[in-house]
Amino acid sequence: MIALLILVAVVIGVYYFLKRRDDCSILQTIRHGDYDVEIVNADCKEGLPHTTGPHTVRMTREDWEGPRRDDILRHEVVHLKQRRGAEWRDFYKSQWGYTCSASPPDGVPTDFVSRLRPNPDTAAHPWATWRDRWLFFPVFTEDGSLRGAEVIVWDLENHRQTSIPEEWKAEFCGARGCPHQYEHPHEISAEWIAGGSDAPAAKKLFAWMK
Repeated sequence: MIALLILVAVVIGVYYFLKRRDDCSILQTIRHGDYDVEIVNADCKEGLPHTTGPHTVRMTREDWEGPRRDDILRHEVVHLKQRRGAEWRDFYKSQWGYTCSASPPDGVPTDFVSRLRPNPDTAAHPWATWRDRWLFFPVFTEDGSLRGAEVIVWDLENHRQTSIPEEWKAEFCGARGCPHQYEHPHEISAEWIAGGSDAPAAKKLFAWMK
C-alpha cells in the first residue's frame, strides 16, 4: 500500500513538473512579415523558440531583443513552411532516404517510446527512419529537461541502440561539421537553411529549394 502511494505521488509530481515546464503565457503578439511572433514567458517550453500553428512563432522577449533574433527567426520560419506542406516529407524520402511517421516503427522499446521528447516543430510526424533501418529520435533523460534530451539511434534491423552510422555521416556531415540538431530532418533542414552547410545532403536541399 505504501509503495502504491509513493508511486501515485511520483506520478502526480511528474505531471505538475511537466505542466509547469510547458506553461505558456502570451505576453505580446507582434506582426512580422506574413507571420506572427508571440512573446512568451521564459518558462514556456524552457524558453526554447518554437512554432505553433501554421503562421506563428513563439520566443521569449530575451530572444526577441537579443543579437540572435534574426537567426532564430530564419530557423523557425522554415518550420512554419514545413507545417504547411507535405512536399518536405516527399523530399526527405526521395532525396535523403528518410521516412517520417506519426507512430514509431514496430520493435522500438516501450521505454523509449514513453520517453519521447515532444517537439512542436516535428509533432505531426516525430519518428524519422533513415534508409528503412536507422530510427533517430530524442528522449528525456532523468532530469526531464527539454534542453538536455538525448538523441537515440535505434537499429531496426539488429534491434538495438547504436551510434550514428558512418554512412549517415558521409551524407550529412561536411567540412563545417555535422548538424547540431540531427534528431529529425525538419530540424536538420531548418538548421542548414538558417546557417548553411556544405554536406552532400545539404547541397540536395539547396538545389531542391531553387
